Amino acid sequence: MKQKIVRYAIISVVAGLPLSLFANDIPENIGPEIIRIKMGDHVLDFQHRKHQLSNNNECFHCHKPQEWKIKKWDKEVAHQVCIACHDLNDKGPVECKGCHKS
Repeated sequence: MKQKIVRYAIISVVAGLPLSLFANDIPENIGPEIIRIKMGDHVLDFQHRKHQLSNNNECFHCHKPQEWKIKKWDKEVAHQVCIACHDLNDKGPVECKGCHKS
């Protein structure tokens, strides 16, 4: 995120443009870097910032508008949101053993 802001600042200075022209690309609330999600007896360290950047800061891929906290995080939500996206992008775990440790 810092690199993106620095890049915009450099472009602004070189082009003589105000940095505010690029403000739409930087979300107001970038959220935490890591979110610890409790799933039964297990805790998943979810790489929030990494996922946010890979989705071009488009929060709607995972969140409903104006609802920044996913209210009910359970097996069904994880399987629908995570596996579908991982499968679509051919990136991340899609099989049980990728998330569930025996």
